[in-house]
Amino acid sequence: MASRSSPRPRPRPRSEEQGIASGANNAIREVGGAIGVASLAAVFSAQGGYRSASLFVDGLVPALWVGAGAVGLAAALALLLPRQRKADGPAAGLAAGDAPAGVPVAT
Repeated sequence: MASRSSPRPRPRPRSEEQGIASGANNAIREVGGAIGVASLAAVFSAQGGYRSASLFVDGLVPALWVGAGAVGLAAALALLLPRQRKADGPAAGLAAGDAPAGVPVAT
């Protein structure tokens, strides 16, 4: 058995499941945004408040640092993800020596 040296293409949902996949993607994105806002609001309220301008800045600065740290961490993790190659044709994603489906293989 030969090992594949090229990455496999990302699986796509079947056409009848595309609505479900889209809804799941949107729901996860909304939940992530809500968690992010709640986390930054918790940092802000723990460190500052709305009573005066200086108290507002006292809460805003740590919340911004936490948000910047989260974005930096996400960017670093994104760089560690494996890259996907673009499909160049019908045989894209096949390892060297593999034949596309329907093509006879010489033995």
